[in-house]
Amino acid sequence: GFGNNGKDKTEGIVYKNSFGTYLHGPILPKNPQLADLLLTLALEQKYGEKFHLEPLDDSIEQKAREQVFNKYFK
Repeated sequence: GFGNNGKDKTEGIVYKNSFGTYLHGPILPKNPQLADLLLTLALEQKYGEKFHLEPLDDSIEQKAREQVFNKYFK
């Protein structure tokens, strides 16, 4: 995210297989990289081997993120 304190631009936490965030709105549609990470971790856990997902076209999601950023942070 963009951070909660306005200084270090960090937010949230990752600890082992737990993810915490100060989220407004749906997390997975707005963050396809996080969705990919969660899918990869689940597949690795299930099958016991490393997985690499082929990238999908996330251009629509990126445009949505840019719109939100421009609305609130510019």
